[in-house]
Amino acid sequence: MARAITLKSPLDPVALATRLKTVLGGRDRQVKAACVTGQGTDQSMMLFYFRPNVQNSFASNLTATMEPDGGGTRIEGRIGTPRSATVFLGCWFGFLTVFLALAGGGMIAAGTPFGDAWPMIAIPLGMMAFGGLLYRLGTWTAKKDEAAILAFLADTVSARPV
Repeated sequence: MARAITLKSPLDPVALATRLKTVLGGRDRQVKAACVTGQGTDQSMMLFYFRPNVQNSFASNLTATMEPDGGGTRIEGRIGTPRSATVFLGCWFGFLTVFLALAGGGMIAAGTPFGDAWPMIAIPLGMMAFGGLLYRLGTWTAKKDEAAILAFLADTVSARPV
């Protein structure tokens, strides 16, 4: 899941935003190769590692705010799996857990034989396994993506961890 991060750049927020826009190319940029891309203003930014022909809602990103700090910029935010993916997984596993508890409790109370009950237990367990596999495959490149985003900021705007 995402973790908090604080970076410091010697550039002021406007110069930092201008530099990022120059390097990233703005909204009209057509990205063809794997690279760090994103968008932002002089107050906030969202960066992620782009891979052509790959759709991944679990991919790591950096969502941060930028504030002036002693002649430079303090960048504070979160890097890692987006909150939307975390909320989705919480709902997915929560619903399946409640379903298993209610269905299992109802079958036990009714004295349903195991031969008749196993599909009602196996299907939600399989869906839980699928959710775990989906998360694992979706975050497969997370550490490399986070490192690439931080290296991009270090190279582009000299941002270093505080």
